[in-house]
Amino acid sequence: MVIESRHVGRRTNGEKSRADLGSFMSSMLLSRGKRRSLIVSWRVTLFTALVSCLAMSGYVASMLGWSNFSLTLSDLVHYWFAFDESNMTHQILATLRAPRAHAGLLIGASLAVAGLLMQGLTRNPLASPSILGINAGAACFMALAAIGIPVVSDLNPILNAVLGALLGGGAVMLLGGFFSERSHPLRLVLAGIAITALLIGLTRAALILADDMAYSVLHWLTGSLSSVDEGQWQQLWPPAVIGLVLAVSLARNLNLLALGEEVAVGLGSNIRLTRLMSGLAIVLLAGASVAIAGPIGFVGLLVPHLVRPMVGHNYHLLIPISAMAGAALVSWSDALSRSIAFPTETPVGVITALLGTPCFILIATRRS
Repeated sequence: MVIESRHVGRRTNGEKSRADLGSFMSSMLLSRGKRRSLIVSWRVTLFTALVSCLAMSGYVASMLGWSNFSLTLSDLVHYWFAFDESNMTHQILATLRAPRAHAGLLIGASLAVAGLLMQGLTRNPLASPSILGINAGAACFMALAAIGIPVVSDLNPILNAVLGALLGGGAVMLLGGFFSERSHPLRLVLAGIAITALLIGLTRAALILADDMAYSVLHWLTGSLSSVDEGQWQQLWPPAVIGLVLAVSLARNLNLLALGEEVAVGLGSNIRLTRLMSGLAIVLLAGASVAIAGPIGFVGLLVPHLVRPMVGHNYHLLIPISAMAGAALVSWSDALSRSIAFPTETPVGVITALLGTPCFILIATRRS
């Protein structure tokens, strides 16, 4: 009996030591996890602050800009806090500069979020409004309206572009097999290239027929903010804001969808409704942007790939930070477009294409 009790005591001491070791290891793992989460939170905070500063400074640069009428930061501060209708500088800022700067911020945010949603829905890193036919569809319908096609020309420009974006993107989704079980990312991209080429051909045919409006339409097709005024800004912000709010409301469902369709359904997510509402948000965001500024390419492709490594895959963070990053990109591109060849203005779409094309090649090469 004494021997058995000693063995029991020894076994109890060994179990205690193993328990102590296990608790020590678990505490080490927990502390390591806490440190890692703290580092990630600090990284997200610093990146968000950086993107916010870039967006705000891009807005200021777009407001001041490069033109024959010189403006200073002091003029901008007085315009913000002591607006005077009789002041010519304030009138220039209010009627010419402010609508353009505001549109640059909102269009950049809209295109970036549209690209983010498309990549999340299709699980395709190459998906964006400029590649999957959405921008080309909106641009084609706007060009057809410019030459006076009866049904198309009678519509509101925003509605016209949204309809074109819906048809262009829908055709790509159908040909790419997005709604079937045999969907493949490469097939979707190839369908996007084919439909985009077709729509670009129709747009060029419309340009040939639009003799007196060919130059203005061609300039618009390169992606430009030069003609944005107060009236166009008032047409832009309602559908764009609705699209952004809709995207934010879908963040939880997109997070569930990223885990897989079966997991998402098991956790109570409605996959069809998520896809439908995400598609509506994409069409509103991309269509409204193209209607005002033309097809500014690569914003929706470039921004999500810049933001995702710094923020992670949580759409509650991805959507607002991508919106700020897109706003910063387009605002600074607009400011650069006026300074590179001053007094001639380079289209914003040219600047974003120069930035986005190498990124597209890099992503395609790495994924292949």
